[in-house]
Amino acid sequence: MKYCIGLLALVLAGSFLPGTAFTSGSITTAGGISPRDAYTQGKALTFKKLVCSSCPIQRGELDRARAQSLKNSLEAREADTKPGTPDDEHIQILCPGSQGADCAGKPDEQELVHYYLTRRYQL
Repeated sequence: MKYCIGLLALVLAGSFLPGTAFTSGSITTAGGISPRDAYTQGKALTFKKLVCSSCPIQRGELDRARAQSLKNSLEAREADTKPGTPDDEHIQILCPGSQGADCAGKPDEQELVHYYLTRRYQL
């Protein structure tokens, strides 16, 4: 009985904890894509379009430093000045959301990859 009451108290206490803050406007629990789905989709896109045997980045090359370089390029995608890394070109194969005819109706792949890299490598 004490165990059940303690477990119930733990569950109720957990439901009142504040949620995680997200920097993205479309990756939220309300209205947008869920954080878990964003992470999964970002991981799939990373290893399908950026890191594979026929991709710009080989599998063994993706480490924390390279992830940071990719993240910097993704964050500066709309800026006038780019970080000046080779990854500035690589991120162009990812759809930037509603821009471009080939990307119409697709999710913002650049944002999903950014979300994955940030969470996976704790950047």
